[in-house]
Amino acid sequence: MSMRAILTSLFLWLASSSLLSACAASQPRGPIVFAASSLQKPLEELASLWVEKGNDPLVLSFASSATLARQIDNGSLSDLYISADEQWIEYLVTAGRLDDSAVRVVATNSLVLAIYGEEGALLASQNVPTTRKFVTTGKITTGDPETVPLGRFAEQWLQSAGLWDAAKPHLVPAQSSGAAVKLVLIREADGGILYASDAASIKRLVAIRAIPPESHSPIVYQAVLLPSSAHPDAGDFLEFLASDEARQAFARYGFGVP
Repeated sequence: MSMRAILTSLFLWLASSSLLSACAASQPRGPIVFAASSLQKPLEELASLWVEKGNDPLVLSFASSATLARQIDNGSLSDLYISADEQWIEYLVTAGRLDDSAVRVVATNSLVLAIYGEEGALLASQNVPTTRKFVTTGKITTGDPETVPLGRFAEQWLQSAGLWDAAKPHLVPAQSSGAAVKLVLIREADGGILYASDAASIKRLVAIRAIPPESHSPIVYQAVLLPSSAHPDAGDFLEFLASDEARQAFARYGFGVP
């Protein structure tokens, strides 16, 4: 693991420890949910709906799937884990941290090339770059392929398109999908290889081209109840994530649903 990944994991472990200490002083609380950062908007909405149903507030922690999986493997307390990448579910299964028979698919996603701007103005200008020009000009951000599922999917696509070697010098790796989105929105990157859900739900983020889903591994969000969980409501929240109400929330934010 790189020093940057180690420091990121340490920071998030300390943050989650502080969060749990704060929760202990203000009981009751709902289950602790570790989730991929790309799920933040729909999960925050679902957390509000969960409370409206008379349940205790959830404790949500968002980061890259890899960072969260490593924290769970290192003993961080959580009741549920929602990953954007099957690889990190398998990592925890191999480490003996969970039973893959308990995994539930809650959403899917796809990739797009996206820029900052207004869709109407962009289309009117007819200034949409070719795919090759997009990834080989200026600074293009996506997740870090070594630690972030978004980046791994992006690299797979670039490899399959024969563009990896030309694009690599232009890539600005981010520590989560949310961080990649922010780099585009604050104009620190000229564009990004991002999740379609972000382009669909975030103002000023414009998708200019969809990436063929067959060019990379399937983007499937899997939720699992961790065996170490002792929270009585954790299983109920997992069932809620698979409900029609939850599927509608995911769809509102541009996700596919199973």
